[in-house]
Amino acid sequence: MYRFALVVLTFVACLVWAGSTALAEGGDEFQLPPVKLKPDRPTQAKPIPPTPDERAAPPAETPKEPPPAEKPPAPPKVAPPAEKAPEPPKVAPPVLAPKAPPEEPVEAPKKPPETPKKPPTLELPTEPPAEPTLPPVLAKPATAPAKTARPVELPPEPALPPPVTPKPAKAPDLALPPAGQEPRRTAVQKELVEAQVEPQPAVDLAGMGEVGLVEEVSRTRKAYARALTALKDYYVSRANVAKIQWIDSELAAFDKVPKIQYLVVAELAGPNLRPTRHIEAADQLYKEGINYKDYPAFPPGKKEYLKVALEKFQTIIEKYPESDKIADAAFRMGEIYGGWYFEDWARAVQSYERCWQWDPATPNPALFNAAKIYDDKLKNRVKAVELYNRVVAESKIEDHVNQAQDRIRALTGK
Repeated sequence: MYRFALVVLTFVACLVWAGSTALAEGGDEFQLPPVKLKPDRPTQAKPIPPTPDERAAPPAETPKEPPPAEKPPAPPKVAPPAEKAPEPPKVAPPVLAPKAPPEEPVEAPKKPPETPKKPPTLELPTEPPAEPTLPPVLAKPATAPAKTARPVELPPEPALPPPVTPKPAKAPDLALPPAGQEPRRTAVQKELVEAQVEPQPAVDLAGMGEVGLVEEVSRTRKAYARALTALKDYYVSRANVAKIQWIDSELAAFDKVPKIQYLVVAELAGPNLRPTRHIEAADQLYKEGINYKDYPAFPPGKKEYLKVALEKFQTIIEKYPESDKIADAAFRMGEIYGGWYFEDWARAVQSYERCWQWDPATPNPALFNAAKIYDDKLKNRVKAVELYNRVVAESKIEDHVNQAQDRIRALTGK
C-alpha cells in the first residue's frame, strides 16, 4: 500500500517537472504580443471617384504605404539546469492557438488609365450646336439661345362705341313705374324703405275714461305683437340669424307677461241688462260652456278647459244680452274666477253681483257665495255682514240662512 502511494507521488512530481521544463524551453512560442488599441499601419483612405472634369486626365498614382514595423526581438532563452534527472514519460503540452501574424495593408489594385471619351454632339437641323451642359448636380441654368425675332402681327383694334352721356339716376321712391308693374329696387334701397317708420299721431289720453284707456292698452298690445312678428319675418327673409334670435327672445318674454283683462264683458255690460226671451243659440253656448267647465281633467289641462268655458259664457252676454241665460252665465263665471285655478276674487264677486242684478229672482246662490268671498278672502267685514243679512232675508236655502246667521253673530257679536 505504501509503495503504491510512493509510486503515484513520484509520477505526479515527474509530470510537474516535465511541464515546467517544456514551458521554459518554448517561452518564445507561447509569448503573446503586446496589446495595441490600433494597428501600426496608416489608415487607408477610400479613393474618391473622379469628377467629370477630371476624367480626361490620367489617374494620379496612389502613394505606397510605408513598410510595417519590424518585430520586437524575442527574449533570451533560459538554459536548462546542469543535472538532469531521469526523464519521465513526456506528456503532450496543452495546444494553444498560434500567434497570428500582423496583417499587412493590402494595396488597392491600380486601375489602367482610361481613355477620355468625347461627349456626343447633337446635330440640330436649324439651330447652331449648343454648348455641352454639365451633369444635373453641377449644371447651372443655361440661357436659351437667342432666336431671330419675327414680326408679330397685332389684331386690328376694335372700333370704340360712341360715347354715351350718363343720365342722372332717379330716386326709386319718386320714379313712376310703367302701368301694371311695380318699381324695381335694390336690396339696400328696400332695407332703407322698410326701416322708415311713419310717425304715428299722438293719442290724447287725458280725456279718456276707464273704458277708453283699457281699449287703448288692448290695442297697443296687439300692435306691439304684430310689429314684432313682422320684424321677425323681415329678418327671416334676409337670413339674419342673430336678430332672429333677439326677436324670439323678446316674443317669448312678451308671451310670459300676464295680459290682465281690466274690463270683462260682465263689467262692460252694466247692471241694467234684463233676460226677456229665450234664444236657442245662447242655450247651445251655455250647454257647451258647462261641458268645458265640468270636464274632468288634471292641471294644467283643466285650466285650458276653464278658459274655453269663460269664452262661451262671455259670448252669451256680448252677443245675446236679452237671453234668459245671461244671469246663469254670470254665475258660472263667478264660480270659475273664484275657483282654485284662477283665485280672482274681485272678478268672482263682480260676476256674482251681475247675476242678482240682472235677475233678482235667480235660484243661483250668488249672494251667499259673494258674502263668503268678502268674509274669507277679501276680509271686508262690512260688506260681508251686509250680504249675509240679505241672504237671511232673501235666500230659500235653509242651510245658507243658518250659516249666514252664525257668521253675523261671529262678526258683530250679536
